[in-house]
This record gives sequence, C-alpha cells and structure tokens, in this order.
Amino acid sequence: MLAFARSVPVIILALGVAVTACTPSTPTVEATPAVAASVSPVQPTEVSAITQATTPTASPTPASLNAKGPYVLFEGEAGLWIANPDGSFLTRLSESGIGSADLHRAISPQGDRMAFVSESQHGPVLLQLALPGGAPSVLATLQTVLPEDVVANPLSAQAFAYYAITQYDNVAWQPDEGRYLAFVGALEGPTADLYVYDSQSNAITQLTDGGSQAVYPTWSPDGAYVLHFGGRWTPPFGGAIVGYNQADGAWAVRLEDGEVIAQPAGIRRPWNLVGWQADGRYLASIEDEECGVRDLQAVDPTGGSTSLVFEGCTSSYAALSPEDGALLFSSSDCEACPLGAGTFLLPSGGAIPQRVFEDRAWGIDWLPESGVFHAYPLGLISSDGTVVSVPPVPDASYHPAASKQGYRAWEVIENQQGRVVVAGPGQEFRTVLEAAVAAMIWDPESGGTLLIAAQDGTLYAASAPDFVPREVGDLGSRIAQAAWIP
Repeated sequence: MLAFARSVPVIILALGVAVTACTPSTPTVEATPAVAASVSPVQPTEVSAITQATTPTASPTPASLNAKGPYVLFEGEAGLWIANPDGSFLTRLSESGIGSADLHRAISPQGDRMAFVSESQHGPVLLQLALPGGAPSVLATLQTVLPEDVVANPLSAQAFAYYAITQYDNVAWQPDEGRYLAFVGALEGPTADLYVYDSQSNAITQLTDGGSQAVYPTWSPDGAYVLHFGGRWTPPFGGAIVGYNQADGAWAVRLEDGEVIAQPAGIRRPWNLVGWQADGRYLASIEDEECGVRDLQAVDPTGGSTSLVFEGCTSSYAALSPEDGALLFSSSDCEACPLGAGTFLLPSGGAIPQRVFEDRAWGIDWLPESGVFHAYPLGLISSDGTVVSVPPVPDASYHPAASKQGYRAWEVIENQQGRVVVAGPGQEFRTVLEAAVAAMIWDPESGGTLLIAAQDGTLYAASAPDFVPREVGDLGSRIAQAAWIP
C-alpha cells in the first residue's frame, strides 16, 4: 500500500486525492484473456514458542559515525536521527520529521542527501539535508502562505494548494544517479503543480500548469518519465480536510521535452498505482464503484498500449517486489471476484495467481530492509511465495522484521503489554525485551543485530547469538519509520 497523506492542522472538508491539468487522448487497452486462479495454498508451518525476556544492558558511548555508510535513519515526532549500522553514535539531524511521507522516497539513490517538505514562517519549503552530516539547505519555497491564513480561510484557492503540497508524499528522486528531484509546489500559483530540481545546476523547472492540484510524483525506472496524479477540492464540503474530493486522473511527463501524457481514465488516484516494473511499465488498478478496484493492468506511460494482467475485482491491498517484479495482492469474496477470498502471488511473468494464504490480507507492503512482503496479519512472504515467518501469536503480532541471514523478529502485544520476540533459522521464538515497540530494523552490515526503537524513545540493540538487548541511544520520543542509507 502506498502512504500519501501528510497530517496538517485540520479544518473541514471531504476525503479525496490530486493531479495536474492536461487533456491528451486516452491510451487504448489491449485486453488479454482472464486467467484462472490456482488454489494450491502454501500452508504455513512455522511454530513459535516464547521464553523469558532478558534484562537490557548498557553499551559504551561510541566515538563517531563511521566514515562511510551504510547507516540507519530514524524519523518521528522528535525529528530525524542517524546511527551506525549497530545503532551506535545516534546523532540528531533535524528537530522536525517528515510527517507521513515515505522515508525511503526522501533519501537519494546514492544515500548522500534527503529531501522533504517542511514548514517555515513563510510557508512550506522544500528542505534538503546532506547525509550523514545533516547540513540543511532550502531548495525552494513551495508556497507563500502562513498556516494561520489557511486556518482562517480553509476553503480558499490558496488553502487548497496548501493541502495538496502538505498532505501528500510529494518528493521523489530520479533513479540511479538521482540528479533530478521531482516535487510539488505552487511557486507560480494558484494551484499546486509538478516541478523538478536539477541537483547539478540548481535549476528548477515547472513541468505542469493547470486547474488540478498535482500530487504524488513517481519516476519510471529509467528516469525518463514522472508519473503523478491530480484532483481538486469542490463543494459540497464536509468532514476533515484529508484529501481532494474530485479525482481528475493521472499524467506522465517526459523529462526530455516536457510533454504531458494522459494516462488511462480509470487510473485516478495514488492508491491505484501498485508499482513500476523493470520494463518501464507501471502496474495499476482501475477505480470501480462496485468493489473499489479491479483489473490490474501493466501501463506504458508513453501513451502506448495497456495490457491486462488480471481481470476482475480484488481488493485495494497489493504490492510489487522491486527485486523480481512479483505481485502479492489480496482478494475479497464477491460476485465479481474470480479468485474468491485469499492472498495471492503472481510471479513475475506468470499468468496464474497462486494462493499463498486462505485468508484475505488487510494490508500488504514490501519491506525493503527485509526483502519480503508483509501481508497483515498473516505473515511475511518472499517474492517466490515462500512463507518466511508467520506471527508468533495470531492477531497479536506487529512490526515484523526479517534479517536476510534468516533471523525474524516481531512485537507481541498481549494484555496491553508489548514484548520483542526473536528466532533464528529453525529456532523457536523467544522473548528478548519487554517493551512497547515503535519500529524494528536489522543492521545493514552483518544482519545479526536487531535495532529496536521503543515507543518511549529508547533505542536498543540486540545481537546474535544471545540477543541480550543493550541501550544505545535516546530518540527523544516515538519514531515512525526506520530505513537504511546506502
């Protein structure tokens, strides 16, 4: 699932999403025959036992950050923090976080910079931090507006552009070298439009201009196209202002000449986008009034033909493996759902979905640091359909993390108390720490040290083989995300 909305001081309005204005012709759809479902389920067999927790131990204060990466980055209420792979020398980079934007999208491909939307006295700005040092620089003032003016006039044109800029995940680095940074702003007003920043020349180029509010840019794998969505706020209004209520569609912009290309009409909102495939096409669903989404399609952003990958209704939960293009998705039990209820894997280049779990997943994400899918609340699944880990305690296990060396970790919450359980290959789970967890991540070097960010802000590290936890730092308060920096 994709995370789009950023939290802001809220007033009143209806749920929705956004995009830039342009009206080229809609590409044709080349439908392929519907595929039948395979119903040979993979039966999870992992057994979990929980043993007594150990007492945390203190660790010596490290001398400095490593001269070279990788590092681990933490983001949350108290700002941004960076640490060595083992959690040592925890260093604060910023006193503000990045809201609900994806930390992985904020970090450049080379790991030397990160960019995100931040508030200032004069309006939202595009802020860049050098990594690992954290030296800040303002790349652009995205809109000249005061937050109090938005509160005073919540239904003004200026307010609508402000919502589009601040409520969505609107920063994306060009793949590979990361020369260009796509972002959304109202630099020329009155609407939020798509721009790119050239990190070599420091030049900013406006790519779109129109009545829609642009949101959620993503790049094609070759860095030649920027896909984005758009919409607008229209009456009647009601409820919280958490997104636009009129979806206008999706567009791709060719970076070479700035041509704006309309995408298929049914691809209207960011959650329709599942992900980009290696061949330069993206996988997307079509918005459907009967069952939410249907008909997964591989779409050529240049305006070429669209091929049908799966016909029929599923659910809104799906993710694509960036390693091999495998697709994991959840299906409902409805008249228009040919697969029935369950969680299904469609291998890259495959034609027949394979049932992995009999039950429907209520959330599917790709975990980059673990290299697996998380099908909540069913378990962790590799891109070849292997069940990597089932929850130690069904319906009570959260924040999973899998090491590529075969270790697995979960938080188990029972009787409103949280604890961390860990297991090695072929081992039963054992409790290593009694604590409420905010996030967990394995170190990017050996894969044998688990970093545990507790909800009270304490950062622990627990290393194989005994996994005795030790305090390595204080994150100030609860963090929301953790990611590797290459």
